[in-house]
Amino acid sequence: MPLLKLFKIMKKQLFIIALLLSTTVAFAQTKQTKEEIKKDSIIKADIIDPAERDAQGEAPDWNALTADITKKYDATYADRTVTKAKIYFTYYKDWPTFTAAIVHYTEKYESFDNLKLLDTNANYILKNSDDKKELEAALAWSKHTLDKDPQNEAYKKTYAALQDKLATK
Repeated sequence: MPLLKLFKIMKKQLFIIALLLSTTVAFAQTKQTKEEIKKDSIIKADIIDPAERDAQGEAPDWNALTADITKKYDATYADRTVTKAKIYFTYYKDWPTFTAAIVHYTEKYESFDNLKLLDTNANYILKNSDDKKELEAALAWSKHTLDKDPQNEAYKKTYAALQDKLATK
């Protein structure tokens, strides 16, 4: 296996591990109830995972998945689970879809009490997007983290970098 391909696989696995760890750490700070988390897990296992396998490495039909989940559960479950699936599926493959999904998911489903996660998501946008609206959303999250923890050097760095990048837009 070529070294570059192995590196990309390892990088993706590390990203997934980091997301799972941040999800575990952030569990107490989620907007979701335990019941919603359980249903999301069932939807992922019963509907999303099989659709991704059937797509054989290509992107599944996100619209069909959304319609299927909406019919079986509701539009909120469909939106939340499909958006999260897009985040995982498109990481390192399709930055525009990935960053759009991160913005949507963060705005709609993440707890703004989880400052570390907001900073992480803002950095994903900073590094992988040139879309002005996405950068503005990330800047708002970053400002929130600084308002809540003004001494945090990482939050200061993210905020300054987003301001600099937006100044060129």
